[in-house]
Amino acid sequence: MQKVLFKVLLPLLLCLTITACSTKAENNATEKGDAETVSPVEQAKDNTPEKNDTEASPVEPTQTSTEAEDNTNEENVVDVKALVEQAQALIEAENYEAAIPLLKQAAEQGSPEAQNALGNCYGEGLGVEQSDEEAIKYYLLAAEQGYVGSRYNLGLTYLYGFGVEQDVEKAIGYLKPLADEGDAEARCLLGDIYSDGEVVEQDYKKASDYYQLAADQGMAEAQFNLANIYSFGQGVEQNDKKALEYYSLAADQGYAPALSNLGYCYDNGLGVEIDYKKAAEYYQLAADLGHAVAQYNLGNDYFWGQGVEQNAEKAVENYSLAADQGYAPALAGLGYCYGNGIGVETDSDKMVEYYQLAIDQDNVIAEYNLGWCYEIGFGVEQDAEKALKYYQMAADQGYADAIFNIGLMYYEGNGVEKDYDKAIEYCSRAAELGHTTAIFLLGVCYQDGTGVEQDLEKAAEIYRQALEAGYEPDEGDQIRLEEVLGEEYIQ
Repeated sequence: MQKVLFKVLLPLLLCLTITACSTKAENNATEKGDAETVSPVEQAKDNTPEKNDTEASPVEPTQTSTEAEDNTNEENVVDVKALVEQAQALIEAENYEAAIPLLKQAAEQGSPEAQNALGNCYGEGLGVEQSDEEAIKYYLLAAEQGYVGSRYNLGLTYLYGFGVEQDVEKAIGYLKPLADEGDAEARCLLGDIYSDGEVVEQDYKKASDYYQLAADQGMAEAQFNLANIYSFGQGVEQNDKKALEYYSLAADQGYAPALSNLGYCYDNGLGVEIDYKKAAEYYQLAADLGHAVAQYNLGNDYFWGQGVEQNAEKAVENYSLAADQGYAPALAGLGYCYGNGIGVETDSDKMVEYYQLAIDQDNVIAEYNLGWCYEIGFGVEQDAEKALKYYQMAADQGYADAIFNIGLMYYEGNGVEKDYDKAIEYCSRAAELGHTTAIFLLGVCYQDGTGVEQDLEKAAEIYRQALEAGYEPDEGDQIRLEEVLGEEYIQ
């Protein structure tokens, strides 16, 4: 019976990130914040004075005081528009301090675009001292004029409790009318709210309906989230082909999470035939846009030579890009590479450092691998207590290999006092998770009467389970099988 070997890496991961439509809007003088697509609903009102349709008199009349006042108002409107345009140019250049006075002038004259932009600046502390109170003040001024961006931002403010007491009912009160009016970002955000189920009762049907509406308007984030809904069958019938369709629509707009998930679909044959080369191509496109999951998955492709030529250095390069963003599986991957000198010089200190960074995020592979290192003294001083500590962390997350290795330590008395009761307890837990070596070891216990009453029939039954589950016996195991199963095993 062989001990479980050093686990390498996590399997390829499906990105489940909820998209930018659920985040607070960034500064923009004329449009809503950081959603990557602009709502098809017109947001900025036309401030250009209407042309007079009546025929002009050949004789210029004397201007009355009322007419002079009207012309002055017209000049003010033009000035406001110019101020907003100048401020927008400064904001695009990230010169927020210079933009603030212009925005304040325009806001004082009633420009909702300027009021919304000031709300954004105060909310994010751009060019001014951060103040949720001031942000809300300006959002309310613009919202009173029906400005879409500010109504959306007020919805976010109450949803997340930015500077106010969280009030989900009030947040939905701002967002639902916008959604009903056809605003894609509001529809997508409502989809997020009902999908997450954190602040309202979870309702995947409502979520899918809102995502569908926004997706039909061409919003990439909504198309991506709707694809996830179909991928997992949440509120709709599970449908990999539909998921692929909506991932593709979002990917066509260059949306990185969708490109990454398309790679995953081709990797695993979800809605399409397996094509490792296409998978790697999609991962590369998303990785080039800085998507951490895609960078990690592309690193895996180079590590294994799947869809690309095997290249350890490129594996490390892509793991590093994802690790720089704090992505835990990539940190664990780097730990493994540094521990084994794959694509880099062996460096045990860096191995431990990267594993620990991943463990800080509860990464189960890093927990297991570092436990293994301490158990056998790989790159670190052998320490059974630390091995048990890290194995237990992984076991608490249901990781079968870690559960089995704890059982084996107690069975063998490896760094701990022998304890057959604990050995059987942990091996039974691992066996329930389908761990074939754990199943076989339980058979050994019943054959030998170790920790349990000897029962050869029970041992035979368990050995059959192990073999049916795919356990590959070594030479010593084969002798045991022949002793218990006899001709049945030999044949």
